Order: sequence, then C-alpha cells, then structure tokens
Amino acid sequence: MRWQENYHDSRHVPLLRPRSAFAIGGVAVSPSRILAQNEADETAATILKQGGVIAFPTDTLYGIGCAFDRPRAVERLLALRNIDPRRRPLTFLLPDLGQLARYAQVTQEGHRILTRALPGPYCVELLATAAVPDSFAVGPRRTIGVRVPDHAFCEKLLWALRLPVVTATAKARDGRTLTTAAAIAEEFGEGLDLVVDGGELDEQPSTVVSLVDDWVTLLRRGRGDPDRIL
Repeated sequence: MRWQENYHDSRHVPLLRPRSAFAIGGVAVSPSRILAQNEADETAATILKQGGVIAFPTDTLYGIGCAFDRPRAVERLLALRNIDPRRRPLTFLLPDLGQLARYAQVTQEGHRILTRALPGPYCVELLATAAVPDSFAVGPRRTIGVRVPDHAFCEKLLWALRLPVVTATAKARDGRTLTTAAAIAEEFGEGLDLVVDGGELDEQPSTVVSLVDDWVTLLRRGRGDPDRIL
C-alpha cells in the first residue's frame, strides 16, 4: 500500500476514554485548556514529554499530535481521529533537515532537492530507517511522511522536545477541517490536554510529494508550490 493512500477515508476504531487533568510542575492542567501560541511553548512541550496529546497550529492546518516515543499517547491520538494507521499513517514533524537522517533514508541528491522546499508547507514521502517502528510505516518498503514546518511555534516546540511529533490534521468526526482553536476544543473536549491558539487558519493543506528512490512524484497539490521541489 502506497503512503499517499492515507488521504482516503479511514476505518473507524473505538474511542478511548477521555483522559483527566494531570499536573505539570505541581499545577493541574485542565483538559482542552486553550493557550495563545506565544504563551504555550513551554507548557506544550512539557505536556508532550509527559505523554499528553495536544492540538496546535502549523504553517498549513491545525494538527493534533503527540511525542513519537509515547505509545499510549499515540493510541489516544489514533482514537481521537478514528484513524487506522495501516490505512492512514501519522506524519512526522521535525525541527529541521538535520534531524531527518535518523528517521528517513535520504541520499545526497534527495537532500539537495529537499533543501529547496523545507522548511515549508510540504509533506514528503520517504523510506523509513530502522529507528522507526513498523507501526508508523506503510507497506513492504516502509514509507513515512515527513514535514519540517515553516512555523515559529512548531520550531520551538520540536526543538524543546528533541523528538519527532507525530500528527494528524485536526478534523471533526464528520470530516470537516477544524480551522480555529475553539472549534477544536468543542469537537474533542477532554480528549485533548491542550489546544494552542494560532488564530483562524484556512483549509489549504500541505503539498505532498514522494521522494522514494530520488524519484519526485506529486501526490497532492496544496499550499506549497510544486515547482520548488519537482
């Protein structure tokens, strides 16, 4: 199964029971607490390190994400978005291209191509390395989708975490893209530990390209100009 098939509707999986508030530095954090992005970077990083699930803005859409190394948080994320990871894999968010080689196989030519577009509103299909568990990869060739967002909050968060954040687009159960923090909090309620408010975003997703074997293929047009990478 090719990685681009993750844009098909997923099979439903049972929702997990909502998580109650937990303490950060002795202070209880309410479920679905909304913070402005200029106030939320330290809180968001702490919540992710403790195994929380948050919603946050990117340079395209709002994402719902958790730390790559927190299996229970990954289960919560999949349940919140009713995602079957075999059909709709999560996307890896990285702070810069320097972190890419640990999680994805990139040749010198592939890296040269990526420097034309990243950071930016692109998601790139690549072959996973052995550092990526099979549960995150798709198909016999083990592909993953990787993003390096051009977004100040995301960059601060990812550097603070020092690990990938795995994400899915913030969508309602009926498939609508949620474009405000208030709409996300209303939809998911206590299922989220924090919602970072980055204002109202439009509904334009990332441009998706495959770079497997250094063969560049456009899989979806979005915010990013395909000519920068093709």
